[in-house]
Amino acid sequence: MLGGRHEWYEALQAFTEDDALYTANLMHLDSKAVIKVVRFGLNLACFPDEHTVALCERQLTQQQKRILEEEALWHRQQR
Repeated sequence: MLGGRHEWYEALQAFTEDDALYTANLMHLDSKAVIKVVRFGLNLACFPDEHTVALCERQLTQQQKRILEEEALWHRQQR
């Protein structure tokens, strides 16, 4: 991730686990997107790999923290 705003979003709901894994793999191959397949809060697969997904999740967490800090600062300045 080079910059801008990033987020996880739900792009697919599959009927079976095999369908989800197959489709996620195709989506990754086509778009080079970072994809995490989750069911009941458990990771089933990560594309391209778990390390990349963990890095993206860490960056998303830091981004969200910055947004909350900026909002808190803005609210303090409004008083």
